[in-house]
Order: sequence, then structure tokens, then C-alpha cells
Amino acid sequence: MNKINKMYELDMILIIVLIFSLVLSYLSFHSKKTAIQLVNDMGIGYNLGITFNCGNIIEEQSSEKKEELLGTTFPTKNIIKEIRKNGFKTIRFQILYKNNYIYNNGTINSELINKIKELTNLIRKLNMYLIFSIKHTNQFWDSEGINAKDKYINFWKQIAHELKNYDEHLIFESMYEMGYLAYLDKMYNYYEDKEYYLSQDFINTIRDSEGFNNGRLLIIPMLTIDFELNYFTFDYYEYKIPKDPYNKLAISIYYYFPSQDSNPMDIFDPINLYDNYGDSQQFFPVTEWGSSMNFGNIISNYNYIKQNFTDKGFPIIIDEVGILNDYIKNNYSLEIFLYTLFSMSHEKGGILPCLWDIPNVSSIYKNFYFDKETNKWSNSNYQKLFNKISKGKSNKSSDYYFQTNLQTEDTQNFGYYTIYASKKRIMKIFVNVKFNIHIDNYIVLTIYSSDKSASDLEFNFIEKDGKKQYDGTSIFTVDSSKIELYFYAQAAAWLGEEHMIINNMTVQYDEEYLYFDYVSYKSDIIKEINS
Repeated sequence: MNKINKMYELDMILIIVLIFSLVLSYLSFHSKKTAIQLVNDMGIGYNLGITFNCGNIIEEQSSEKKEELLGTTFPTKNIIKEIRKNGFKTIRFQILYKNNYIYNNGTINSELINKIKELTNLIRKLNMYLIFSIKHTNQFWDSEGINAKDKYINFWKQIAHELKNYDEHLIFESMYEMGYLAYLDKMYNYYEDKEYYLSQDFINTIRDSEGFNNGRLLIIPMLTIDFELNYFTFDYYEYKIPKDPYNKLAISIYYYFPSQDSNPMDIFDPINLYDNYGDSQQFFPVTEWGSSMNFGNIISNYNYIKQNFTDKGFPIIIDEVGILNDYIKNNYSLEIFLYTLFSMSHEKGGILPCLWDIPNVSSIYKNFYFDKETNKWSNSNYQKLFNKISKGKSNKSSDYYFQTNLQTEDTQNFGYYTIYASKKRIMKIFVNVKFNIHIDNYIVLTIYSSDKSASDLEFNFIEKDGKKQYDGTSIFTVDSSKIELYFYAQAAAWLGEEHMIINNMTVQYDEEYLYFDYVSYKSDIIKEINS
């Protein structure tokens, strides 16, 4: 009897210890890791492409085929292991919420639930993070009308319940390409005071669920997806982050090159071929990435992310990173783009980029990095670069800044040289010109700028106004110390342009500014790629 009692007491002690351990683990998850810390631990991400995400599924087709209709392969353990081996610590996938997967009573098909759990278990066993998202389908939501909100909430209630026992390594994203939720908000009066209530409903639904859902990281997408476009439309949309009592929210965007406002006209629907003011634009094929403007944009965008999101505790998930068309002829260009974005994200902290990788199934998307049939990468450089980035061994952009009150532009666009000074005051403008013929009265160089009131000014010079240089060129100077020039400086050959070559332009500011040396940075990236 005593022996039985002792065994019983020992069993009770073990049970208490186990319960205590589970409670500590639970509390640790819910209290210690902030959203930023969690995203920093997620490393870099990889999309499983269009798995669970087929747009034109015939109702009668079996669920086993739905994940592979557009050429994808349902991921095996070997596929996930190969992705993990090459530096990716996070997997992202989304499902298409359509009638194919939902019974008439609103219950999710059990086969779909089992497939999601199978994939989640596979990824968790490899100690990776998983982002699970739902895809918009505009026609489906439209057909649901006023019932769309209830169906949306019902879907997430079921998912939250079924996956409640998975820890912080599982992350939910309310919807991928969020503009459709905003559309529904407006359409069915869920839209008020510029707060997007379906996003709030998503948060409330997950937080009211059991298990680990209270402390789970939740992702809320931007209203438009492409960050190059979002950057100029934040104020227009007056984006307002929903409320979360657990302060565990991340914001998701896309980062494609080129952004949709710079693509050839034969690739995108005409609705996308207008700028923010509704004016039509002329589009030209984009052949490479790596210009001063490209680096300037990414630096500005990351500074914006830091100031408005990560510094405030909201990490950024770049859901999809990739190239939108096959016009890029320079292979280095694609590698430089991926290297820059992934390494800069890893360096800045609080930013998770996810590579978008699908088979070659359309003329728009030519992203095909990893072949899931052969378990091989299309370019060995990708393996090398992603591994270096994931280990923090890539070039740090912070090492390429320098302090100066000068800025030089050596890139010509349509015959003009332009330096955008924003609100910096321009003290002097220097333009270096090479003349092929000497006819003073018929050669005019024009330098444009703007004063503090935003009034445009122009300064005209003939050849004899320039200061000769040892190499035969001439320097033309605008001294604006008494004029107060701001915003921009632009140089153009106005008359006799066939006899005049503008080599470069430099402006001097009234104080020191920090600049990014993209030329040296790009050069070192190319060396890294070639090594």
C-alpha cells in the first residue's frame, strides 16, 4: 500500500511539474516577445507560391488536385528542408476562400483543414515559422453581399479553433490584398471614421479564441499592396492601424520591381495605368534595377517604414518580393535587387521579406527561383546570397553613408539632369558642360529651380559664361545665397543642344546632409555576387 501511495505521489509531482512547465511556457510566450522581437527571429521568408490559391477551380474537381492546378507541387518534407537549408526560416502560404472549400452551412471542408494542419506540422517540425493568410477573391465577396462579413468572421473562427494549440511560430494574416476588405467596408456600411472594421473584426475574433491565439502575432495588410505605390498614397487613404489589446500586430506590404506604375502597357490592365492624379502616363520597358533613383527609393521607403512603423512597435512583413515581368535583361540586376532588399531588411530589423516564387505560368510573373520538382535552385547565386543574408554576413548599407553639403547627379533622363532637394536650401548649383562647337550666341544652357514660395525660376547661360576647366569642359554656376532656392535643380540644353553635352550637376546646401553612396554599395554587391 505504501508503495502504491509513493508511486501515486510521484506521479502527482510529475504531473504538477509538467503543468507548471506548460504554464511557464504559455506565460513566457504571452508576455516576453514583442512583435518586433518575434519578426526579428523569423529571419527571411519564402512563399509557397499559389499552393491552396488557385483562382479558376472547377467545382467538381477533387480537393487533392486543387493545390496543384496552376503548376505548384504540394510541399514535401524534402522541399521544406531544402528551403530551410538555404537560409529561410519562415514559410508563407495563403488559401483561396471559395465555395470549393466551404460547405453550404459555412463549415470549412475537413480535407482542407487536414491539409493545412499537415503543412503546419511539417513546417513546425523543422523549427520554422509559418504565416497563414486568406486570399481575396473579388467576385466571391461581391456575390456574398451583406453576408460577406459574417462568412469572413466565421471562417477565422474555425481556423483559430482548429489551430489554437500551435504556439507563436504560427502567424495569421487577415487577408492578402486588403483593398477588397476596404471595398466591402464602404459597400456595406462597415466603414466609418476611416477605420477598417473587418480588420478589427479579424483581431477580435482571433483574440476571443482559445489556446495561443491571445498572444499570436497577427498581420494586417495595407489597403493597396505595392509599397512603391503605397508610399505616395498613405495620406490619401489615411491608414489607421486597428486596435489590439495584446499589441501583437504587424503590417504587410509588397515590394515588386518594377512597381505597377512603371510597367509596359501590354502587361497590366488599363485601370492600373494612371497616376495618383488620374492622368494617363507613357510607359517604357524596364530593363534593369540599380540606378540612383532605385537606391534612392528603397532608402526613402525604409526610412519611412522605420519612422512610421517599426519605431512605433509595428514590424513590417513584405508578403511578396519579386520581379513582375521578363523585361530585365541584366541578370546582375535581379540579383542586386534581391540582395539589396533582403539584406537591408535583415539589417534594419523589424522587417521580414518573403520571396515570391511560382512556376512559369503566366506572362506577368517570371519568378521561378526554386524548382520544387527537382529540389534545385535555378541560379546557384541565389542559394549563396540568401544564406549569407540569413547569417548576417552581407554588406551593411549603414557602412555606405557619408556626410557632405554637396550632392552630385550624374544620371541623365530625357536630356535633363535633376537633383531633388526636398526642403533643403540650395546655396549654389554647378553644371559641367562639354561643347563640340563654339558659337556663343546660339548655345544656351538653362538651369531651373524653385524659390521658397515654390515659384519656378530659370537661369540662362551662353558658352562664354562658363569657367574653363583643364579638361576642356566648362563649369556654370548659379549663386543662390541671396535668392533662397529649394526643392530641385535641373539643367537642360535649351538651344544648340546638338553641340552641348551636360556631364554632371552638383548642388551645394547650406548645411551638412547625410547621403547614401549607392555607387560604392552597388559595386561591392556585384563583387559579392561574383565571388
